[in-house]
Amino acid sequence: MTIKELQQLFQPSCYIDGYVLLISPDVFHELNGCTIGGGRMSILISKGNLGINICGKDYEMKEHSFLDVMDMAEVKINNMSDDLQAWCLVVTFKFATASLKNMRPGPTEHMFERMNIPLHHMPEDDYKRLEQPLTMLKNILSDTNHYYRKELSELYYKCFSLELGNIMFKQESNASDITSYICKRDFITLSFFKLVTKHYAEQHYIDFYADTLCISPKHLNRIIKEITGKTPHAIICEEITIQAMVMLEDENLTIGQIASDLNFSDQAAFCKFFKKQKNVSPMAYRRKKCG
Repeated sequence: MTIKELQQLFQPSCYIDGYVLLISPDVFHELNGCTIGGGRMSILISKGNLGINICGKDYEMKEHSFLDVMDMAEVKINNMSDDLQAWCLVVTFKFATASLKNMRPGPTEHMFERMNIPLHHMPEDDYKRLEQPLTMLKNILSDTNHYYRKELSELYYKCFSLELGNIMFKQESNASDITSYICKRDFITLSFFKLVTKHYAEQHYIDFYADTLCISPKHLNRIIKEITGKTPHAIICEEITIQAMVMLEDENLTIGQIASDLNFSDQAAFCKFFKKQKNVSPMAYRRKKCG
């Protein structure tokens, strides 16, 4: 279920249409049996146990455990203990981008570990730090007539993300080498995502990534497709598109500059690519976003 479909299960006081959905402990049971995808998703357990499946892998969440997954992952809620108290936050890329604009990047390793090690257990103090902005977000979403409801929702989500980033920075400083506890296939996937994040602007084709990882393009394609459900090419294109969208919101940049910065042969090639990805031209997208 996408965030749009999930919204139908809850009152308007739980969401802003197409942006953010916050499911608080008193209504979390409505998620039992649901499969959720298409947005960044976080689950925070206050009490009890929760069984989930992420892209075919089973996990059990316990008190003060935290789940953080990327847009591409699908999470199925399998079972809940009778005493479960939990939060679930689902946000779209559009909402996250608006909320976190100009924010310093978070811990690099955490971004990639989310695919293979999505669960974290935290001390009670850290749990309380994450719960506070969720409570504030719940309160502002409940006030459906508040004039600045969307703006304050973005602010509280940013507070949540900053607290999460701080917690992950602390964990990262004490973490051992990530390669010591994931299999070779997962390591290739993590390495691919790191390479894409670093090189997407100048390297648009799979051959570069396969050569760097010392495997064949066919082998890389199979591994990435099995784990993410998407081809490497689709993931590279998504990364380029995300950056293009951010750049298009900066009216000081011309379309030609953006095309050049993203290593397209010319402006026409960039416009063709962007329209294929978003079904709208770069100029039309800019007009819609910037007015």
